[in-house]
Amino acid sequence: MDTNKQIGLITPFLDGDYYGRIFVNLQQQVRRKQSRLFTIQARASAKDPISFHYPVGIDVIDGWLLMTNPLSVLPLDKILLDKMEKTGKPIVSVGYQENSITSHGVIIDNISSAKDAVLHLIEEHGHQRIAFVGSIHEHLDMKDRFQGYLGALSQSNIAYEEALFYRSNDALKQSGYDVAQQIIAKGIDFTAIFAATDLNAMGLIEGLKEAGYRIPEDIAVVGFDDLPSSKKFDPPLSTVKQSFENLAKTSFDVLYRKMNGERISSNQTNIKTDLICRTSCGCATQEQAESKGNGQELLLGKNASLENLIKRYDNFVEKWATSAREEKFQLINMFGEKSKWGCLALWDKNDKERENVVIAQSFSDHDCQAPPIGLRVPVEQFPPIDWLPQMEKDEFVRVQSVRNERGDWGFIAIVSNVDEFVLISSADITQVSFTISASALERDELFEQTQSIAKQLEIVARSTNDGIWDWDTETNRINWNVRSKDIFTTIQHKLPVDAQSFLKLIYSADVTDVQKHIQMLKDENIPLKLEFRLHGKAGEKLWVYVTGDAIRNDKGKAIRIIGSITNINDKKKAEEKIRHLAFHDSLTGLPNRQMARERWNLYKEEATRHNCKLGILMIDLDRFKVINDTLGHLAGDQLLQKVAISLTQSVKEAMDTEVDQKQATIARLGGDEFIILLSNISEVEKVRRVAEQIIRNFKQSFLVQNQEVFTSTSIGISIYPDDGSDFDELSRCADMAMYKAKENGKSQMEMYNPDVDSQTTKRFLLENRMQRAIDNQEFILNYQPIVDMKTNKVTGVEALIRWQCSEEGTFTPLEFIPIAEETGLIIPIGKWVLKEACLQNKKWIDKGFKPVPISVNISPRQLEQEDFVQSVIDILEEVNLPPSYLCLEITESMAIKNVRNSINVLRELGESGVQIAIDDFGTGYSSLAMLKHLPITNIKIDKSFVSDMDGDMDNAAIIRAIVSMAKSLELTVTAEGVEEEVQKKILKEEQCTFAQGFYFSRPLVAEQMEEYMVHNSQIRKSPI
Repeated sequence: MDTNKQIGLITPFLDGDYYGRIFVNLQQQVRRKQSRLFTIQARASAKDPISFHYPVGIDVIDGWLLMTNPLSVLPLDKILLDKMEKTGKPIVSVGYQENSITSHGVIIDNISSAKDAVLHLIEEHGHQRIAFVGSIHEHLDMKDRFQGYLGALSQSNIAYEEALFYRSNDALKQSGYDVAQQIIAKGIDFTAIFAATDLNAMGLIEGLKEAGYRIPEDIAVVGFDDLPSSKKFDPPLSTVKQSFENLAKTSFDVLYRKMNGERISSNQTNIKTDLICRTSCGCATQEQAESKGNGQELLLGKNASLENLIKRYDNFVEKWATSAREEKFQLINMFGEKSKWGCLALWDKNDKERENVVIAQSFSDHDCQAPPIGLRVPVEQFPPIDWLPQMEKDEFVRVQSVRNERGDWGFIAIVSNVDEFVLISSADITQVSFTISASALERDELFEQTQSIAKQLEIVARSTNDGIWDWDTETNRINWNVRSKDIFTTIQHKLPVDAQSFLKLIYSADVTDVQKHIQMLKDENIPLKLEFRLHGKAGEKLWVYVTGDAIRNDKGKAIRIIGSITNINDKKKAEEKIRHLAFHDSLTGLPNRQMARERWNLYKEEATRHNCKLGILMIDLDRFKVINDTLGHLAGDQLLQKVAISLTQSVKEAMDTEVDQKQATIARLGGDEFIILLSNISEVEKVRRVAEQIIRNFKQSFLVQNQEVFTSTSIGISIYPDDGSDFDELSRCADMAMYKAKENGKSQMEMYNPDVDSQTTKRFLLENRMQRAIDNQEFILNYQPIVDMKTNKVTGVEALIRWQCSEEGTFTPLEFIPIAEETGLIIPIGKWVLKEACLQNKKWIDKGFKPVPISVNISPRQLEQEDFVQSVIDILEEVNLPPSYLCLEITESMAIKNVRNSINVLRELGESGVQIAIDDFGTGYSSLAMLKHLPITNIKIDKSFVSDMDGDMDNAAIIRAIVSMAKSLELTVTAEGVEEEVQKKILKEEQCTFAQGFYFSRPLVAEQMEEYMVHNSQIRKSPI
């Protein structure tokens, strides 16, 4: 059988009657096989257990013994258990079954043993009321013993009573004694007790006997563990004997067999126990209670006297004190006396994943070598077995995680003998030494950080541009560093030597605040942090930022104040600039919306105090977009700058005094929108005067890029508190009034009134309803024929949209198209009109009507769409209508708005076969040169010329000129708005090509249009 194995034992303790006894027996088994035992203790403290997950030694260990359990003070992380399992190395759990991984459990049969003990009390001694005392939260064994207790009651048909369950804090004697006090205080209503451990039972008996109860005459007691002191106790304790030697031997035997390849079918081995009946349960026994003697001596035995134990603790305290006095923690001083080899491995600071440790300290006796300082070791291969010494007698390798709740430094590994006091709980001095080592390493780390901070402060003090000051409040002297001199030199002053001379340099307006903060630091320990001004000899001003904190004596009095002083003049200038940018418009230099709001709040406070009014003027430029698009954005910006000057001048001219002028704020809100706030208004007429002056001044031209540019302005006015109480509400009112002014013809002002609000609300509702009109199929098309003046035949049809609103009735295009243009709804509406008109024309062609172009009016917004041309082509292809049977009508103003874009788009449409017509000709600004470049086929004369031409010779002349021009450009001419016979006659005489209007037909729905074309003999063949 293979020997020289590396056996890993994970356990929370290496001492005590349970852990210590099993550990000793395991060590004997390991040495018998000439192998090495590695114990791993990850517990930082029993009160604050930390889950251990580092895979220490999993590459070097050949097999694992787990002497812990899910309720242990050493919780094993599932991450670690999974990594151990993945190595494929055998794992045996001692005293419990680890179900989270594949392992073999060697277990004391606690359930059956406890059941037999309780049944003995019931069946042999006739007890029916039996209490249970134990710490079932501490260990799985305790839970199993409680289950055995319940099983015995159930088998005997005795109901379990929760009142008979007494929970102890732990498995030790003192906890049993404490439970006895609880039982006595509550009152005893049972005749027997089953205690989960012998120590609990002994504590119970001592407590009950002190209260005058006889054992077993009044109360029978049975324990569990069969400690050596059980039979020597008074009275001798009845108990369950479990063989720790057998548990250890069997666990190691199973592990060794598995390490050597043997397959074991079962995953659990049970260790039997024996019930030992003595006097405490009422059984007769021949064993005699020995004299009580010294309990400690009985536990220590012949090789461990109380004197030796005290001496050992004294030695430990001395080492502890020495360690505390050392400049740095020394591993050899802490462990060298009892160990012949050891190393301290700290986490590699460059390894964020904590996969490697670095040997920081090591020692060994003269017979072996220690691992070199700086050796980098993967945590899976720690401790480095190539550097381990030869093991002798009961020596083993002990690995401890060095950490506490404040830090995690790495691991300590030592080689030492089994402790002579191993069977005494809490006697493991080495374990305490590990805890002290963690505290020492924490101290070293803090000291290094402190030294680093001190060095940094020293460098900062030498290199900083800030001044450092130290004020001794006892002597009132101030010391400064060399950088401070530069700060005071800028204001032509020497360094002040005391507090009074320093205060004299502070601006008088700031002195009180500085003194208050200094006093707050002294009295309330509030650190000094403030900005204030120093004045120079020549009247200059220097902003400084001063910080400071106090050093206090043992009575809490501030005896020194140390801090810094920084020149922040540049910072203050930058802040002023930033503030100006934040509250002013960068183009015009006027206040912005945010500044206007702040000024409004100030004006409102004054108005409330003095019972006066405020005025708001909302100003919008007329035709600014046309100017901006025509002349360019640079010209638009220059115009806005000149407008800002004009508004400022207008306010000055309209206000009575300079005081009134200062109580006005002119701000730019964005784009071509401006707002004027007027405060201290006693009469509304003053607001009107300002608006009228602005409108008058705008009648003059603005010189922009050496060109005269004319623009006008529409102004809306609201009054506080008549029209509202806050800035947003009054701005909205003024805005509505301004739009009303635009609707009324622009270049005028409008006072807000409820009717304006009502009209705005109506417009808003109309916008909302229009959003739903397409989905609700509320739009319809009417069709008006276009007639040949010579033949009276229909040569075309114009599609005209109508909106049959389900809530408000029918709207004409003049009522809703402008709103659709502003809101952008004209895009989907226009697309629907185009597709619906093409579909209808295709239906008429398919029915046999003579094919004629159908005309559709195009919006400026549609023409600006990048995909407009493709959209038209897609619709024609979708409905299968030839392009020549579609005519798109655009207005003159639309064509010249962006000439280059219009020419490109219209030319591309013309090349595809679509006809182009200029609508409302004569009302815009087109030129013959422009018409020459546009791919148009027809000119439509605006109806305003047609309506008066029989009585107005000028209109007739204009029409004659238009027709003549069209002929020279090889274009056809259509006259709109023909309503009377005389109009038709004149147009025919002037050789106008086509005409449309009420004289021929009103707009018709599709079915009526079909009847009209039939009557006009437009059928070229019988309908299919």
